[in-house]
Amino acid sequence: MTNFITTHEQWLDVYRQDKYKIWIRATLSDGQEIYFSDYDTWYDVKSLCDSSEITVEGIKLQYRSNVVEISTSNSDGVYLVRSLKGQIGGETSHYYTVGIIEGDVVHKTMWLTPELIEEEKSEDPLDNCFEEAIIYHHAQKSNPQEQV
Repeated sequence: MTNFITTHEQWLDVYRQDKYKIWIRATLSDGQEIYFSDYDTWYDVKSLCDSSEITVEGIKLQYRSNVVEISTSNSDGVYLVRSLKGQIGGETSHYYTVGIIEGDVVHKTMWLTPELIEEEKSEDPLDNCFEEAIIYHHAQKSNPQEQV
């Protein structure tokens, strides 16, 4: 069962009930736009993409009127995780980390929540990322050896 909304009108109805959620909007290669606020729904999106052989063309993070748009169409895939950063005796900050996969490198950006302020960028090897958080573009995934 999926936990995402597939029409803008349905999303607006839900959004108007609680404008203080962080929303994730994924635009798919088949033209669908999927809306969700529960991170675990990302796994449903991954399953949909894998079973239908479609890809994520773009991601939008939204908190109230602040919308962050990330294009993933010219990449090998997309990476999305919730993350934390803290220090002993200090406060813990919550983030959404969005990564664009290019070959064996993931270009990550950490967005402080709930405000969605870009705080940090990094590049990590694909091997250092959570596989379950990656949605590959199917053309690239089909035979990665040919990409070399």
